[in-house]
Amino acid sequence: IHAVLHTIEFQKRGLPHAHIIFWVSTDTTQPTAEFINSFITAEIPDPANDPLGYALFGEHMVHGPCGSYNHNSPCMKRNHCSKHYPKLFQTETVVDTNGFAVYKRASNARFVIKSNTRLDNRWIVPHNMTLLKKYQAHINVEWCNKSIFIKYLFKYVTKGPDCNKLYLQRVLDGQDTPIDEETNTRNEVKEYLDARFICPYDSCWRIFGFEIHRHFPPVARLPVHLPNENYITYHANTNMSHILSQEYLRRTMLIEWFVANQVHESARSLTYTDFPSEWRWDEKRDHGNKDIDTVA
Repeated sequence: IHAVLHTIEFQKRGLPHAHIIFWVSTDTTQPTAEFINSFITAEIPDPANDPLGYALFGEHMVHGPCGSYNHNSPCMKRNHCSKHYPKLFQTETVVDTNGFAVYKRASNARFVIKSNTRLDNRWIVPHNMTLLKKYQAHINVEWCNKSIFIKYLFKYVTKGPDCNKLYLQRVLDGQDTPIDEETNTRNEVKEYLDARFICPYDSCWRIFGFEIHRHFPPVARLPVHLPNENYITYHANTNMSHILSQEYLRRTMLIEWFVANQVHESARSLTYTDFPSEWRWDEKRDHGNKDIDTVA
């Protein structure tokens, strides 16, 4: 694993679950079916060879039943499964033109019984058997190697908590909904409040100080700017002439990268984004100095 990003989410119905993105160190620009299958499967294991996997799989990784088997399933929207189950049988794992992985789903004799319904490989949620056996819980694993999906996942894992719109009304002497006197209409600003929704489990999670978000490795934003147009921070009552006279405020990571390329031959082989891997930005605001040192 090269990098990881995860966040904990609480739905209104209760217990926490995690959204996790892994970056593997292997080049995945042109993934093969064998490589994807080494991480993800969407098929029923052989109960004779793997009875534990078959039992856990039947309990946690089977979708539905829905559709014609159960029109009242929570996934049903307009008489169709919102998760697009059942899937089609697939002889081999492929990556389609849109970048989606279509997992192998063999048409064989294996099946599981759920809610008195016989379900085959078309109803299987993609998963990793090692994770399933270790945590014995529902863990959906999907393949992603397109930038558009990564952007979506970043947005999804950082979307923040659920929010509620609350209606608050204080009734005094039979007064009705607040009215704006100028327009003679309802004052919706006074009528509604936007608030964050925190369920009891979320509250306990935060009280005990458990992690909500984590990423590895640490990421630092490198500033990019035109000459003399870098951002600085100062107090509102600071004399502007004094600020402009401080030469060290003009020294930024970008400027010092150019300087290091002029002075140090070893720095010329590193791009701006690779520069922090061998050089360290040492900012000492109390002394008014900013220096770049080599990483030991």
